Amino acid sequence: RAGCRRVLAIDCEMVGTGPAGAVSDLARCSVVSYHGDVMYDKYVRPLSPITNYRTRWSGIQRHHMKEPFPCAALVCQKRLKSCWPPAPSANKVR
Repeated sequence: RAGCRRVLAIDCEMVGTGPAGAVSDLARCSVVSYHGDVMYDKYVRPLSPITNYRTRWSGIQRHHMKEPFPCAALVCQKRLKSCWPPAPSANKVR
């Protein structure tokens, strides 16, 4: 597939949602190739209100969430699938 690499790395930054920010929710998804080329990097609007930005670890601040990509978890997953060959079938004889 054009533009895709065989080796990818994914990093997800999480923020806290729910009471006291105890629930982890996706807030940023990044995908890079083996050579460091950024293939995808988006802020994500969590489904629940953010109660703890966890900035010390995530680097995410309130201003990053002003216009995040809605429901990007699914988009990120689709982007990964488009760049990664399908897994071999467990039932397939080699």
